[in-house]
Amino acid sequence: MGEAVRCDSCGEEVGRKDRFCESCGHSLLVQRTPVGGALGASSSSPACVACGGPNLGADGFCEDCGRAQPAGRDRMEAEFDAVVGVSDKGRRRARNEDSMAFGVVSGESTVVAVVCDGVATSDRADSASQAAVDEATDVLLNAVLEGTDLEAATKAAVAKAIEVVSALADPAVPGTAPSCTYVSAVVTRDAAVVGWVGDSRIYWLGLDSAATESIVLTSDDTVAAELIAEGMAEAEALAVHQAHALSKWIGADAGEIEPGVRTFTPTGPGLVLLCSDGLWNYLPEARALTEALPADALTDPMSAAKELTELALRLGGHDNITTVLVPFPPQSEPRSE
Repeated sequence: MGEAVRCDSCGEEVGRKDRFCESCGHSLLVQRTPVGGALGASSSSPACVACGGPNLGADGFCEDCGRAQPAGRDRMEAEFDAVVGVSDKGRRRARNEDSMAFGVVSGESTVVAVVCDGVATSDRADSASQAAVDEATDVLLNAVLEGTDLEAATKAAVAKAIEVVSALADPAVPGTAPSCTYVSAVVTRDAAVVGWVGDSRIYWLGLDSAATESIVLTSDDTVAAELIAEGMAEAEALAVHQAHALSKWIGADAGEIEPGVRTFTPTGPGLVLLCSDGLWNYLPEARALTEALPADALTDPMSAAKELTELALRLGGHDNITTVLVPFPPQSEPRSE
């Protein structure tokens, strides 16, 4: 008869053809990262995050290369067959204020992924980014299940993220409202629907350059980017005071926000990359990111995500680094009958 099928949410046994868990109501067609954050690498992997060696000491250091092993949010890793992610606090930050969440809809070959970067100058930035990714992921997964328009769903996901992050603000402490940036992607068999607010980015990394060239799919919401869009020369725009300051963000003090939304249709195999500026600040050009990928990136995306993360660390690791990769076309296996 085989092993019993259990609900991913509550652990109760369910029927092999059930769509929802009778105990908790969780959709059995969805597999997603845990609400509250992906598992820390220290609890999910016995290998050193730097050299890959298995000899980790009780003091939290690798006995082969000497690197301290991160715990909790310092290093988060998660993977399904169709999407992988790595988030690392970097070398200079005291904590990791980035968050990532993603999910797969069984039988639909559809992946949902969200990355948010907490604004370091705001209060409870890590809570803001985590609340935003969790709520936005649920909105997008439900839209896939219900078959609703994905561009409209992307706007609804941003609106929900704004709602939950704004609720974290303390009205008695003006000017410290929790805030974050936002990027999301819904990757189907045919296209990627992406949304953004702030300066986190989504890239298309084409692995067949003759079919689809690697490009940035989002545009930065920064002072410099807006000046360039208005016609100012790039060099002049980048020289203005606070050129890299955000012009849009998610938070109670952000005002009315209209997110960027785009549907992109690849014509060949590749990877959709969602990342925080801790990665792209070192490799801003899509071509450079593509060239940094290992040869087996499409078949082993977790190794590719780790390699991109380690590259950012080697180049300085001045900020939190989050790297989420979705192979295209996505591979999502249907739930067992």
